Amino acid sequence: MNAIGFSELWFVLLSLLGTPPVGVTLPNQPEPDPAADAARFQAVTGQLDPGGVVHAYVSVDGDLKGIAGYVNSMMGELRKVEPGVPEVNVPALLRVTGLDAVSAMGFSSVRTKDGFRNKTYIHTPDGRRGLLRLMGGDSKPFEVLDLAPAGSDFVIEQDLNFKTLYKSVLEGAGVVMGEQGKALVQMGLNQPMPPPITFTMEKVMADLDTKLTVIIDADPTKMVHFPDAPKELKIPQLKGTVLLDGLGWVADELTKVLAPMLVQGGNRAPPFKIVRNANWVGIQLAIESENFSEREKKKIIELGWETALLAHYLPSGKLVLASGKNFADQLFAPKTSLGQDPAFQKTMKDLPEKGTALTYASPAFFSSLRQFSEKANQLSNDKEHEQDDRFIVSAFIEILLPKNARGEGGVTTNTKHGMLTVSNSAHSHKTSLITGLASPFFGVAAFTVGQALEARDQAIGGFEEPHLEDFQRHIHEHGKPKVRPTKEFEKIGD
Repeated sequence: MNAIGFSELWFVLLSLLGTPPVGVTLPNQPEPDPAADAARFQAVTGQLDPGGVVHAYVSVDGDLKGIAGYVNSMMGELRKVEPGVPEVNVPALLRVTGLDAVSAMGFSSVRTKDGFRNKTYIHTPDGRRGLLRLMGGDSKPFEVLDLAPAGSDFVIEQDLNFKTLYKSVLEGAGVVMGEQGKALVQMGLNQPMPPPITFTMEKVMADLDTKLTVIIDADPTKMVHFPDAPKELKIPQLKGTVLLDGLGWVADELTKVLAPMLVQGGNRAPPFKIVRNANWVGIQLAIESENFSEREKKKIIELGWETALLAHYLPSGKLVLASGKNFADQLFAPKTSLGQDPAFQKTMKDLPEKGTALTYASPAFFSSLRQFSEKANQLSNDKEHEQDDRFIVSAFIEILLPKNARGEGGVTTNTKHGMLTVSNSAHSHKTSLITGLASPFFGVAAFTVGQALEARDQAIGGFEEPHLEDFQRHIHEHGKPKVRPTKEFEKIGD
C-alpha cells in the first residue's frame, strides 16, 4: 500500500522534527466499518496512478456531517446565554451546498518524459449535489480545440451550471431565513438591474446552463508598454476573447439600449458603434470618438484594441467579448486550430479528450511571464541597497518559472461517483504539499534575514559616522591621516 493519510504524514514530519504530534479529534465520528472503508479506498485509488512520487488517500466520510452537527449543538448552547445567536440549521445548510456528498479524496503524481502527470480525485459515491454540480455535467469533446487558433498561449473551457447555483442560493436562503426569506431573495433577483440594463439577474442565473471559454494569444514580435508602468516594462501584444454560451441575448439588449443614444450623437454619446450583419449583433469600440483623447487613442491602438467588441454571434448564440473584430471572426473561420498545434499536442499528451473543463498554458506563455518578472524585479530593486531583495525575488522566479519551462495542461471529467482532474505539469503534488508545509518556515526565514540585513545597515551607519568624524579630527590635529575605516570593517568580529 503506497497511500498515506495527511494525519500520518503530519505525524512523520513532526516526528522528524522532534515535535510531539498534536492534532484535533473530530466530533461525532461514525463507528468504524472496515468493509466500507476498504471499498472506499479501492474506489479512490482505482482512479489514481500507482507508485510515483505521490500516492495519497484521505477519507473524510462523515467528517463534515459530524462537524456540522457539533457546530449546530454548540450554537444551541450559546443561544441559552446569548439569545442573539441566529438559529441556523448547519447540517441542512451543508446539504444544500452538497459538500457532505464528498466521502474521500485521492492524489497521485508520476514522472513522465516531460515532467509529471498529476491526478486529483474527489469521491462522491451517491452522486454530486448542490454546488458540486456547478462545474458541469456529462463529459463531452472540447469545442475550444476548434475555436482557438494554433499558437494560442492561454486557454480555458469550463462548463457552468447556473441553474444549480440559482437553486442552491434559494435553498440556502430558505435554510437561513425560512420561506419568507427565500421569497425575499427571489423577489430581489426578479428586480430589473440598474438602467440602462433591462433584464433581471434571475434571468442570467436561471435561464441557462452555460460554458465559459477564454482564449489569449500573445504576439512576442510586438512588444507594448505595460499600462501605468515604467516605459522599459513591456509585454507582448495580446489578442483575446471571452465567450459565454447562450448569453448572446445580452448583447442584443445592450444594442437596443445604446442605439438611441448613438443616434442623438454629441459629446455624451458612448464611444461605440453598432455592428449588425448576418453573423453579429453588438457594439464595437469607436476609436474615432471625441470621448477619447489623442493619448488614449494612441494607447488603444498600440494595444491592438481599436476594434474591441461585445457581440452576439448569431449562428451559435454565444456572447463574445473580444479584443478585436478580426480576432473574433477568426474564431469561427476555417484555420489551423489549437487542436492541431504540435506544442498543444505535446503538452496535453495522454490527457482525456472529453471532459467538463480544460486548461492550457503554452511554453511561450511561461517564458514571456519569466521575462516580464525578471524585468519588473530589475526595475523595482535597482538600487544598491536593494540587491538583497533582488536576489530573493530572482530565486523565487527561478523556482516558479524556470528557464525552458514546459507548457501546463489539465482536464476535469465527471465520473458516476466523483470528479477526476488529470494534468501534465512541470510540478508534482509533492511540490505543492512541501511548499504548503514549508511556507511558514520560509516566511520566518525571510523575515529573519530582512531584520538581520536592516540591523547590519543600521550598525554600519551608526559605526561609520563617529569614526569618520574621528578620522577628520585626527587630520586636523596631527596633519597626517591614520588608517581610514572602510566598508570592510564589518568583517571584524565575524
